[in-house]
Amino acid sequence: MVETAKIGEGVFTISDMATILKVPSTSVRYWFNEYVRKEFPKISQYIYNFNTEDGIFLNFKSLMQLYVFNQLRKRGFSRKKILSLYKGLSEKHNTKYPFAIEEAVNIITAGDLLLYNYEGFLIDSNNQIYLNEVLKEYLRKIDFEDGVVSKFYPLGKEKSIVVNPEIQFGSPVINGTRVNASIIADLFEAGEPVEMISRMYDISESEVNDAIEFSIAA
Repeated sequence: MVETAKIGEGVFTISDMATILKVPSTSVRYWFNEYVRKEFPKISQYIYNFNTEDGIFLNFKSLMQLYVFNQLRKRGFSRKKILSLYKGLSEKHNTKYPFAIEEAVNIITAGDLLLYNYEGFLIDSNNQIYLNEVLKEYLRKIDFEDGVVSKFYPLGKEKSIVVNPEIQFGSPVINGTRVNASIIADLFEAGEPVEMISRMYDISESEVNDAIEFSIAA
Protein backbone atom coordinates (compact mmCIF):
# COMPACT_ATOMS: atom_id res chain seq x y z
CA MET A 1 0.00 0.00 0.00
CA VAL A 2 1.36 3.40 -0.99
CA GLU A 3 1.54 5.86 1.93
CA THR A 4 0.30 9.42 1.60
CA ALA A 5 1.38 12.63 3.32
CA LYS A 6 -1.16 14.07 5.74
CA ILE A 7 -2.04 17.52 7.00
CA GLY A 8 -0.35 18.50 10.27
CA GLU A 9 3.22 19.33 9.29
CA GLY A 10 2.63 22.63 7.55
CA VAL A 11 0.22 23.47 4.75
CA PHE A 12 1.68 25.04 1.61
CA THR A 13 0.11 25.85 -1.74
CA ILE A 14 2.10 26.46 -4.92
CA SER A 15 1.66 30.19 -4.34
CA ASP A 16 2.96 29.86 -0.76
CA MET A 17 6.03 27.97 -1.94
CA ALA A 18 6.78 30.53 -4.64
CA THR A 19 6.57 33.32 -2.05
CA ILE A 20 8.80 31.57 0.50
CA LEU A 21 11.40 30.26 -1.95
CA LYS A 22 11.34 33.45 -4.03
CA VAL A 23 10.89 31.71 -7.37
CA PRO A 24 8.16 32.07 -10.03
CA SER A 25 4.92 30.14 -9.50
CA THR A 26 5.41 28.56 -12.92
CA SER A 27 8.68 26.98 -11.72
CA VAL A 28 7.10 25.67 -8.53
CA ARG A 29 4.18 24.26 -10.49
CA TYR A 30 6.62 22.45 -12.78
CA TRP A 31 8.57 21.03 -9.81
CA PHE A 32 5.31 19.95 -8.22
CA ASN A 33 4.08 18.11 -11.28
CA GLU A 34 7.43 16.70 -12.40
CA TYR A 35 9.10 15.79 -9.12
CA VAL A 36 6.63 15.81 -6.23
CA ARG A 37 3.90 13.97 -8.15
CA LYS A 38 6.08 11.92 -10.51
CA GLU A 39 9.78 11.36 -9.78
CA PHE A 40 9.90 11.36 -5.96
CA PRO A 41 6.98 8.87 -5.59
CA LYS A 42 8.70 6.52 -8.07
CA ILE A 43 11.70 6.40 -5.74
CA SER A 44 9.97 6.22 -2.37
CA GLN A 45 6.53 4.73 -3.12
CA TYR A 46 5.08 7.66 -1.18
CA ILE A 47 2.54 10.32 -2.16
CA TYR A 48 3.92 13.69 -1.04
CA ASN A 49 0.92 15.91 -1.68
CA PHE A 50 -2.34 15.76 0.25
CA ASN A 51 -5.80 17.00 -0.61
CA THR A 52 -8.39 18.94 1.37
CA GLU A 53 -11.62 20.57 0.33
CA ASP A 54 -9.58 23.73 -0.27
CA GLY A 55 -7.12 22.19 -2.73
CA ILE A 56 -3.81 20.34 -3.03
CA PHE A 57 -0.98 21.01 -0.58
CA LEU A 58 2.52 20.00 0.47
CA ASN A 59 3.99 19.80 3.96
CA PHE A 60 7.07 21.57 5.34
CA LYS A 61 9.55 18.76 4.67
CA SER A 62 8.48 18.63 1.02
CA LEU A 63 8.95 22.39 0.79
CA MET A 64 12.51 22.00 2.11
CA GLN A 65 13.25 19.23 -0.36
CA LEU A 66 12.24 21.49 -3.24
CA TYR A 67 14.47 24.21 -1.81
CA VAL A 68 17.51 21.88 -1.86
CA PHE A 69 16.61 20.56 -5.30
CA ASN A 70 16.36 24.10 -6.67
CA GLN A 71 19.70 25.11 -5.13
CA LEU A 72 21.44 22.14 -6.73
CA ARG A 73 19.86 22.83 -10.12
CA LYS A 74 20.84 26.51 -9.95
CA ARG A 75 24.47 25.46 -9.48
CA GLY A 76 24.50 23.27 -12.55
CA PHE A 77 23.81 19.76 -11.26
CA SER A 78 21.73 17.74 -13.69
CA ARG A 79 18.29 16.41 -12.86
CA LYS A 80 19.61 12.87 -13.36
CA LYS A 81 22.43 13.32 -10.83
CA ILE A 82 20.20 14.93 -8.23
CA LEU A 83 17.55 12.21 -8.51
CA SER A 84 20.27 9.54 -8.31
CA LEU A 85 21.61 11.13 -5.13
CA TYR A 86 18.05 11.44 -3.81
CA LYS A 87 17.44 7.75 -4.42
CA GLY A 88 20.71 6.67 -2.85
CA LEU A 89 20.19 8.73 0.29
CA SER A 90 16.56 7.64 0.58
CA GLU A 91 17.53 3.97 0.48
CA LYS A 92 20.59 4.32 2.69
CA HIS A 93 18.69 6.14 5.43
CA ASN A 94 15.30 4.54 4.85
CA THR A 95 13.59 7.91 4.63
CA LYS A 96 11.00 9.44 2.35
CA TYR A 97 12.56 12.89 2.87
CA PRO A 98 16.29 12.42 2.15
CA PHE A 99 16.94 16.13 1.54
CA ALA A 100 15.28 17.09 4.85
CA ILE A 101 17.26 15.04 7.37
CA GLU A 102 20.38 16.24 9.15
CA GLU A 103 22.22 12.94 8.83
CA ALA A 104 21.93 13.01 5.04
CA VAL A 105 23.18 16.58 4.89
CA ASN A 106 26.19 15.64 6.99
CA ILE A 107 26.98 12.74 4.70
CA ILE A 108 26.71 14.97 1.66
CA THR A 109 29.32 17.31 3.11
CA ALA A 110 31.57 14.54 4.45
CA GLY A 111 34.70 13.30 2.76
CA ASP A 112 37.51 14.89 0.85
CA LEU A 113 37.87 12.96 -2.38
CA LEU A 114 34.57 11.08 -2.62
CA LEU A 115 31.22 12.37 -1.46
CA TYR A 116 28.81 9.59 -2.37
CA ASN A 117 28.72 6.48 -4.51
CA TYR A 118 25.51 5.01 -5.80
CA GLU A 119 25.40 2.68 -8.84
CA GLY A 120 28.34 4.43 -10.45
CA PHE A 121 27.21 7.95 -9.53
CA LEU A 122 30.11 9.79 -7.90
CA ILE A 123 30.73 13.31 -6.66
CA ASP A 124 34.48 13.81 -6.70
CA SER A 125 36.67 16.40 -5.00
CA ASN A 126 35.83 19.12 -7.52
CA ASN A 127 32.10 18.61 -7.23
CA GLN A 128 32.44 18.22 -3.48
CA ILE A 129 33.57 21.82 -3.22
CA TYR A 130 30.77 22.92 -5.51
CA LEU A 131 28.13 20.99 -3.58
CA ASN A 132 29.50 22.10 -0.25
CA GLU A 133 28.77 25.71 -1.19
CA VAL A 134 25.14 24.76 -1.75
CA LEU A 135 24.84 23.06 1.61
CA LYS A 136 26.57 25.82 3.53
CA GLU A 137 23.88 28.15 2.20
CA TYR A 138 21.24 25.57 3.12
CA LEU A 139 22.56 25.17 6.68
CA ARG A 140 22.67 28.95 7.08
CA LYS A 141 18.92 28.98 6.68
CA ILE A 142 17.63 25.94 8.60
CA ASP A 143 17.29 24.45 12.07
CA PHE A 144 17.05 20.75 12.83
CA GLU A 145 15.11 19.00 15.61
CA ASP A 146 15.66 15.30 16.28
CA GLY A 147 17.62 15.09 13.04
CA VAL A 148 14.84 16.47 10.82
CA VAL A 149 14.54 19.98 9.41
CA SER A 150 12.23 21.98 11.68
CA LYS A 151 12.53 25.67 10.71
CA PHE A 152 13.51 27.64 7.63
CA TYR A 153 14.86 31.20 7.66
CA PRO A 154 14.32 32.52 4.09
CA LEU A 155 16.69 35.47 4.60
CA GLY A 156 19.16 33.56 6.78
CA LYS A 157 19.30 33.11 10.56
CA GLU A 158 20.67 36.61 11.06
CA LYS A 159 17.21 37.91 10.08
CA SER A 160 13.99 37.45 12.05
CA ILE A 161 11.71 35.92 9.41
CA VAL A 162 11.07 32.21 9.98
CA VAL A 163 8.92 29.47 8.49
CA ASN A 164 7.87 27.10 11.27
CA PRO A 165 5.22 24.49 10.38
CA GLU A 166 3.94 24.64 13.98
CA ILE A 167 3.20 28.38 13.81
CA GLN A 168 0.47 29.85 11.57
CA PHE A 169 0.47 26.69 9.40
CA GLY A 170 3.97 27.56 8.19
CA SER A 171 3.28 31.12 7.02
CA PRO A 172 6.43 33.29 7.32
CA VAL A 173 6.32 35.07 10.70
CA ILE A 174 8.51 37.23 12.92
CA ASN A 175 10.61 34.78 14.94
CA GLY A 176 9.29 34.31 18.46
CA THR A 177 5.86 35.68 17.56
CA ARG A 178 2.76 34.71 15.59
CA VAL A 179 2.87 37.92 13.53
CA ASN A 180 2.70 37.24 9.80
CA ALA A 181 5.42 38.94 7.78
CA SER A 182 2.88 39.65 5.05
CA ILE A 183 0.73 41.74 7.42
CA ILE A 184 3.71 43.90 8.35
CA ALA A 185 4.68 44.38 4.72
CA ASP A 186 1.09 45.23 3.73
CA LEU A 187 0.90 47.92 6.41
CA PHE A 188 4.16 49.45 5.21
CA GLU A 189 2.99 49.43 1.60
CA ALA A 190 -0.22 51.13 2.75
CA GLY A 191 1.84 54.02 4.11
CA GLU A 192 2.27 53.17 7.79
CA PRO A 193 5.73 54.22 9.05
CA VAL A 194 8.11 51.59 10.42
CA GLU A 195 8.07 53.13 13.91
CA MET A 196 4.27 52.98 14.10
CA ILE A 197 4.13 49.36 12.92
CA SER A 198 6.77 48.48 15.49
CA ARG A 199 4.61 49.88 18.30
CA MET A 200 1.40 48.34 16.95
CA TYR A 201 2.77 44.79 17.04
CA ASP A 202 5.30 45.18 19.87
CA ILE A 203 8.22 44.17 17.66
CA SER A 204 11.47 45.96 16.92
CA GLU A 205 11.95 48.27 13.96
CA SER A 206 14.62 45.84 12.75
CA GLU A 207 12.01 43.06 12.68
CA VAL A 208 9.64 45.31 10.75
CA ASN A 209 12.38 45.97 8.22
CA ASP A 210 13.08 42.24 7.93
CA ALA A 211 9.44 41.63 7.02
CA ILE A 212 9.59 44.38 4.42
CA GLU A 213 12.84 42.98 3.01
CA PHE A 214 11.31 39.51 2.79
CA SER A 215 8.28 40.83 0.93
CA ILE A 216 10.39 42.49 -1.77
CA ALA A 217 13.20 39.90 -2.00
CA ALA A 218 13.76 38.56 -5.49
